Amino acid sequence: MRSWPHGWLAVGADAVCLALFVLLGRESHGLHAGAWWFFEVVWPFLAGWFAVALLTRVYTRRSRPWVRLAVTWAAGVGLGLLLRVALTDRTVVGAFPIVVYVFTGLFTFGWRAVVVGVRRISAASATRS
Repeated sequence: MRSWPHGWLAVGADAVCLALFVLLGRESHGLHAGAWWFFEVVWPFLAGWFAVALLTRVYTRRSRPWVRLAVTWAAGVGLGLLLRVALTDRTVVGAFPIVVYVFTGLFTFGWRAVVVGVRRISAASATRS
């Protein structure tokens, strides 16, 4: 799939999605802690996501990209939640896992869908001209 976003730009965009989740969560809960708080909350999700991304090769393989992304999302967020509980003093309670999955799913699948759509429209208009 030629229009599929991959490489370092995709890595950066996914990292931004995960960081955005933490930053928006911080604001919605009225937390005004410093940079250390941010790092403490975001690192399990980054570690979980990118550990699974290495296994699925979501950034380097072009075959079955949506499947690779779905596995990365499902397992990476799950691993991030496990790391959060096991290695930080933070818990996972209530609707938090649902919110994490919904937000990260919408944003990581969403930015790719936009990129693929724009590239396909551009390619189609280029072939018409």
